[in-house]
Formats: sequence, C-alpha cells, structure tokens
Amino acid sequence: MNLSGEILPSLLKLKSLRYLDLSGNTFEGIVIPNFFRSLKNLHYLNLSNGGFSGVVPPTLANLSNLQFLDLSSNEFKQPLFVKDLEWMTSLVSLKILKMDKVDFSMEGSQWMEELNRLPLLTELHLQDCGLSRPISSLSSINFTSLSILNSGGNNLQSKFPTWLRNISSITFIDLSSNDLYGQTSLGLGELPNLQHLDLSWNTNLTGSCSQLLSGSWKKIEFLDLARNNFLGTIPTSIGNLCNLKHLDVSHNGLTGSLPEFCKEIKNCSSEGVLPELRELHLSSNKLMGRLPEWLSQLKKLTNLDLEDNKFQGTIPASFETF
Repeated sequence: MNLSGEILPSLLKLKSLRYLDLSGNTFEGIVIPNFFRSLKNLHYLNLSNGGFSGVVPPTLANLSNLQFLDLSSNEFKQPLFVKDLEWMTSLVSLKILKMDKVDFSMEGSQWMEELNRLPLLTELHLQDCGLSRPISSLSSINFTSLSILNSGGNNLQSKFPTWLRNISSITFIDLSSNDLYGQTSLGLGELPNLQHLDLSWNTNLTGSCSQLLSGSWKKIEFLDLARNNFLGTIPTSIGNLCNLKHLDVSHNGLTGSLPEFCKEIKNCSSEGVLPELRELHLSSNKLMGRLPEWLSQLKKLTNLDLEDNKFQGTIPASFETF
C-alpha cells in the first residue's frame, strides 16, 4: 500500500501510539505536520523516503520518549533540511538517528557537539547531508555507547576526529569522501569492536599504514583507506586480521615489499593467513619485490588488483591455482 495526500490531525486520537512508520510513501512534498509534536508516547518514528520536504520542525523536540528517528531520503528532490540541531538535545531517549540526504548546509559548526549530548545514541547516519563544517574537537564523550557512525559523502574539510579512538563500543565508521586532512589517529587500531572502517577518498589524509595495521584489531572485516596519502609498508602483523574480508589501500604512497609469513605460524584458527579475505586492492602505490606465494593461497579471494606498482620477477606458478 502506498499512501499520499494529507495527514490529518485525527491521528492524535491514538493516545497510546508508540510506533509510527510512514516510510516509502508518496506524500509529494508535504511538510512534516506540526501536530506530530503531540504524539508524546512515540518511541519509533520513521518518515524515510516518504516524500516529505521543508524544514524538519524543531517541535519534534517534544517527543522525549523517542528512541528511533529516521528522516532519511534516497533522493535530492525537495529534500528535508535542518537549520540547527539544538532542539534535538531534548531527545534524551534517542538511540538511533538516521538523516541520510537531509540538507544540513545551513547547520552551524556545533552539530557534533549537539549530537554528543544524546547519551544513549548508538547509531548516527548522516550520509550525503551537505555538511560543510569541521567535526568539533569534543572535550568529553557523552555518547559512549555509539556503535555506528556513518557520515560519508559530506564536505567537512576538517582534521581527523581523534576523539573516535575513545569510543570502545564503536563497530562501524564511514568518513569517506569528506575532505579530511592531517594525521589519522593510530588509536583506531586499538578499537576492540571495530568491524568496518572506510576513510577512502579524503586525498589529504595521511598516516602510517604499517602502524595502523599493527593494531590489535580482532573483529575488523572491512578496511578501505584508498585514495589518501598513507605511507609506510604493509606489516607482517596484517596476518593477525583473521576476519578481514575487504582491504583497499590503493592510490596511496606505500613502499617496500609484501610481507612474508612463516609457514609454521598460524595466526588464525583456520589454516593459512587472511582466511576470510575476498578483496585485496593494492594498485597505484610504490610496492616492489616479488609476489609472495601466500597470495595464491587466499582461498576466498575473488578480486585482486596489483596494477601500477614496481613488482619484479616472474609470477609464481602457484598462481595457476587461483
């Protein structure tokens, strides 16, 4: 069923309404009704891809019991927009916030400080929002349960937010295509629950690849550092990343040869190094030396890109087993 037309205030007759999902409809550019502020028992509000437009009403601050709010859109026609987020600090019960492709271009520089005042927040989705203000340097972390930070595709033009290294609960970070610059925090490699890290396409972001990959990650599955300015070598300790499925360090300044692993050492419970690896992208670096035998032993590998490097010697015969 696809809803359209007007949303009537008679909805307020549902005095005990806790769950309201109007997503995926075609309301054709109507504004979010102001009377929604009176639905004070709501715990869940999903208006994503519903065809709403105009300003996100600050009166939603009245919904202090709200735990889930999704205003995201999959299109840029008549997008929702916010003028500031000060009102959102009243949503003290909020756990999941999704506002992908909501227009934040009028939001000031304090947006992250304001969101940091949501102590129960576990998921923050702000992809392709037109954010163009630096990520604040947070003096203290209030959203200590944050698990997902998805803010790719903005224009933050900011130094890397080093405060991320202090959120041990975080599992997913996407800060790709944000014009971040400067040094990444080596503390990222010590985040115990991190599974997904995407810092690709920031161009001026730099750091030591060898130090970052020498961290104590136990759960990392997806690591994309492509199209930045990471330097150094690929360390032998990469063999400790037993759950890694996707590694992309292409278009950086990596040097040296690919690591060799002692046959006697099995870092993972299954045989061989990097037993879960599906994709390995090493193109457009300054890597050299011979191709190691272990590359041909990556049983689950489906995509290998080594172009535009300085590798030498013959391709090992074992590569015929790919």
